[in-house]
Amino acid sequence: MSFFDLNNKAELDLEKMETESYGIEHEELLNNEENSEIPFDAEKIRIEQRMLSLKYMKELIDINLLNLYPDFQRNKVWKENKRKSLLIESLMLRIPIPAFYFYEDENSVLHVIDGLQRLTTINEFLNGEFKLRGLQYLQESCNGKTFRELDAKYVSRIYMTQLAVNVIDARTPSQVKYDLFRRINTGGVSLNAQEIRNSIAKPKTRKFLKRLAHSDVFKNATGGGVNDIRMAAQELVLRFMAFYMAYDYKRKELHYSKSDLELFLDNAFEYLNQMNEGELNQLEQTFMRAMNNVHALFGDFAFRKYRTRELEEELIRKKLINKSLFTSWSVLLAEPGLVMYGNNSTRKKAIFQLAKLIEEDEDYSNALTIGTNAASRVEINFKQTRNFWEELRVDI
Repeated sequence: MSFFDLNNKAELDLEKMETESYGIEHEELLNNEENSEIPFDAEKIRIEQRMLSLKYMKELIDINLLNLYPDFQRNKVWKENKRKSLLIESLMLRIPIPAFYFYEDENSVLHVIDGLQRLTTINEFLNGEFKLRGLQYLQESCNGKTFRELDAKYVSRIYMTQLAVNVIDARTPSQVKYDLFRRINTGGVSLNAQEIRNSIAKPKTRKFLKRLAHSDVFKNATGGGVNDIRMAAQELVLRFMAFYMAYDYKRKELHYSKSDLELFLDNAFEYLNQMNEGELNQLEQTFMRAMNNVHALFGDFAFRKYRTRELEEELIRKKLINKSLFTSWSVLLAEPGLVMYGNNSTRKKAIFQLAKLIEEDEDYSNALTIGTNAASRVEINFKQTRNFWEELRVDI
């Protein structure tokens, strides 16, 4: 095995470990499956280059025109005091630091896309939240000091620092915007796709997804098995919304044809961003009904890929949440007017028969695990799940 192959395998193993740490089963890509590349007209890219003083950026933060989203970036900021201190030392030594990328929304509010850790660290220091430790060049004059304790010349140097900022204009088309965000997100802890969406969401959309991901009905349906540290739970909620809005219950057809899940979710997210509170409340009620129905039918076994022999074991090991099962079952059981009342007999039958189907139907099993974003696999997933559900509901 070549060095490249070993390195690629190590990256895949790390990705698998990270995904499973959220309580979600890792999905394998097909050999010919590539990451989404959205072709766009270069003329539609609107990025303005600016030089802003650090003091001015601090003023923007204080009046909420430069939004760091404290609740969002809580797990993103640097924890090591020395690393934070060395960044501040760079400012005092007039050493240039990398450029920032912001997105300016239609209300002229700036949102940090790249440089979140650096800007948060600077803001914390100016607010007096930590003392400088482990400096390399300014130990004698600055070590152990807060911002207010610094000599005037260092305060002046910090405030007068000119920071290079690239601002993406709100007029940039949505598809171009999300692709740009993924390209420029190069921070020490890169944001995943859902974190990028959240970083530029309207407040009502952020609250909506967070509320549903932390709701009791979602936790019951998933057995509390999905944590939201990196917004994994909120991405599942968004998946439901995207596929629910794309599903035609009358014709029993799903409108998903481009094999581009990220673009599909981006578009759904933009749609949510444009909804009013009444429309979001209706979707919330639909989501609640779906989660209650799934829990009534499968109980603690919902959204998990079991085989019959595993269910027959005396001590059943709890499996991870399968995103494809979550998508198809939550959408199908969100059927308008459907209200499920679970009982042990019905639940046991549904759990064992689904496990048997997964065991015996190789195409269905693969559609739940390998290349799950491909349109053909999504079609198999929904078709087989729907056929199984229609046969099952006749007997319950």
